[in-house]
Amino acid sequence: MIKFFRSTRKSLLNEGKTSKYLKYAIGEIVLVVIGILIALQINNWNENRKKRQVELNYLERLIIDLRENEKLLSEFHDIKQKQLEAANIFLNFSFSKNKDSVFNVMPYFNSIFSWQDININQVTFNEMVSSGNLDLISNDSIKIKLLELNKQYNSILIIQDKEKESHDRLLFPPINEKFNMRYIMALEPSKEKEINRTFTGLEKGFYLNEFKKELLQLIENQTFMNGVTVVQSSADVIMKEYLKAKQQVIDLQRLINVELNNNG
Repeated sequence: MIKFFRSTRKSLLNEGKTSKYLKYAIGEIVLVVIGILIALQINNWNENRKKRQVELNYLERLIIDLRENEKLLSEFHDIKQKQLEAANIFLNFSFSKNKDSVFNVMPYFNSIFSWQDININQVTFNEMVSSGNLDLISNDSIKIKLLELNKQYNSILIIQDKEKESHDRLLFPPINEKFNMRYIMALEPSKEKEINRTFTGLEKGFYLNEFKKELLQLIENQTFMNGVTVVQSSADVIMKEYLKAKQQVIDLQRLINVELNNNG
């Protein structure tokens, strides 16, 4: 093609057709410019296609993370609901005059003192932020909701840290000081199998009576009951945060699914 252009230009010059030569040269330049523009357009299209593919991959991974977090938020909402119920049982009993019914609170004891951190899955989002690829998300609504959800997650973690501090300071010390967990070994058949020891009825009666005494002392302990009160007052707060985050997760999944379906 280049040889053809050169041959044509040379022929026009040799024939003294300067005007035609100039027109031809200009036309040739225009063709070259058009060719360059087309090449750039194709290159831009390829780059945009690659970026779009990376974006879609991120969106698919975000969906997986969001589904996991939706389930997690539901589970922890249920845990806090049980904690709230347990705290109310303990507080109600603390005002009761019938202390013989102390064993009625035992089924709720584990819900009060146990602790579990919520491990929110932010792997994909954090990777996008650290790599600077968050801007690859072309849908502004999705990007905004991702940032809002991240803020909500941080709010939950801040509340969790405060709750954990209260648990460690108010609930655990009196439990360790006042409560002999060894008695449970004698009162639960499954524990007997674990320690390979069978207790007689007389022994179980003794441990049951000791267990009752310690449980009453624990409920009368000011520090422990302050911890129970904190659980009761904070449970409703964190549950509302869980529900808010869960709704944001559901809304974000809906947006992302629409974006993925439109691409298909």
